[in-house]
Amino acid sequence: QCLYAKIVCKHSYGKQKGAYMIQLKSEELEASIDPFGAQLTSIRGTKDNIEYLWKKDPEIWNSSAPIVFPIIGMLNNMEYKLDGKRYSMKSNGLIRYELLQVLYTSENKAILQFTSNQETYRQYPFHCHVVLSFTLNKDTLRVHTDIYNDDDKDMLFNYGGHPGFRIPLQNNESSDDYYVEFEKPENAWIYEVCESGQLTRKQRQFFHDERRFFLRRELFMKEALAFQDVCSEAVAIRNLHNKKAVVLRFSDFDGLGVWSPCKNHPLHFVCLEPWMGHADFIDFNGDLKDRPGMKKLTAHDMFSCEYEIQIQQDM
Repeated sequence: QCLYAKIVCKHSYGKQKGAYMIQLKSEELEASIDPFGAQLTSIRGTKDNIEYLWKKDPEIWNSSAPIVFPIIGMLNNMEYKLDGKRYSMKSNGLIRYELLQVLYTSENKAILQFTSNQETYRQYPFHCHVVLSFTLNKDTLRVHTDIYNDDDKDMLFNYGGHPGFRIPLQNNESSDDYYVEFEKPENAWIYEVCESGQLTRKQRQFFHDERRFFLRRELFMKEALAFQDVCSEAVAIRNLHNKKAVVLRFSDFDGLGVWSPCKNHPLHFVCLEPWMGHADFIDFNGDLKDRPGMKKLTAHDMFSCEYEIQIQQDM
C-alpha cells in the first residue's frame, strides 16, 4: 500500500486514466477506485458475484461514479462570473478530471486528496484541497469528504456524488422490474430540467404521499430528476423479483438527483446523486456569490460530509 502512495505522489504516470486501480475488500464487497478523479469503477458482491456499479461505456456514459466539486451539473455556456471576471469550467467541476494523490490504502480503506494547482486556479480562483476517504465495512461503502479552504477569503462551492448502478442486474430481468424507493412517504417537488441539463425555475410535484416510482426511460428524456428538500435520508433501487437492492444514505445533503442518459439508448443504469447545491438555472447570469445553491466556507475552515452505499445481496 505504501508503494502505491509513493507512485501516485510522484505522478510517475501523469494524468492517465486507469493506470492502476486501488482495490478494497470486506467480507461482503469488493470495490475498485481509479485515482484519476477518485472515481469508483466497481462494487461487486462477494456472495452473489454480481457487479452493481455501471461499467464505463463511451457510447452511453464513459464514467461510473464521478466526484462532483466545486460545481454541480453544467454551467450556462460553461462559464460563470466572480467579482467581475469570467471563468470557464467543464460539467461537474474539477475533481473528475484530475489525478489525485493517494495518501493511504489498506485492505478496506483508501484516502485520496485533490489539491488546487495553477491549472485549476484558472478555472476556480480558490486555494483549497479535498480529502476523500473510502471505507468498506461488511455490506456498506462509506464515502467521507473533508473540504478545506486554504485561502484568505470565503470559498463558494457545490459538492456531490454521482454513482451509477446497473439495471437490470441479472440476465433474466428487465429494467422495467426496477423502482426507486424513498425511506419515507414524500410530497416532493422536482425542478423541470432543460434538455441541456440546466434547471428551469418551474417546479412540479412528483410525489403525493408516496415512496416509490418505477424506472422508465421516459422519465429521463430531459436529463435528471432534480429533487430538493426531501424528507427521506435514504433511497434505494429495488426490483420486483428478489430482495437485492442498492441503498444510498445521504443525510448530510440537501438534494438528490436521479439520472440516466437514455434519450438515445435503453435504460442500462441509473445514478443516485446526493447533491449539496444544484445545477444552474437556465436564466441565471449573475455572480457566483448570488448563484442559488452555493455553499460558503470561511477562510482556512473545513467542511465535512459523507454518504453511504449499502449493497443488499439477498435473493
